[in-house]
Amino acid sequence: MKRYFALFAVAVALGLIGLLAGRTFRVSSRPEAAAVQPEVALEITIGPGARIAPAVASVPKDHRVMLTVRNRNGRPASLTLMGYEDRLGTVRVAPDSAWRGEFVADRPGGDFAWMLDGTPAGRLEVAGSHLVEGHR
Repeated sequence: MKRYFALFAVAVALGLIGLLAGRTFRVSSRPEAAAVQPEVALEITIGPGARIAPAVASVPKDHRVMLTVRNRNGRPASLTLMGYEDRLGTVRVAPDSAWRGEFVADRPGGDFAWMLDGTPAGRLEVAGSHLVEGHR
């Protein structure tokens, strides 16, 4: 009888140790595959009279913007997107040519000015909330 009691006590002790170890040491689950970032195409045309079309463009927040800038002005142009200078820089486009690039539109708002040769010529709106989904 003493042997069974000792066996029972050892089994209970091992069970408690396993329970405590299970709470302390968790096996991490496999990392999920990185989510594919949605893309949106945006084309800006620099036309005669140093005008940009469309004057106001909108893209969804957290989308990769596939940007094409076409220069139909007949002279070289430099274009900067204020608020995204660190991502896009200043784009220089030769006459009658196109430039392609991309950036992630992760800063919501409607006050991002397109500066054409240093002068405001249009605006980019990034539609979406600055709040993280599920965050209260």
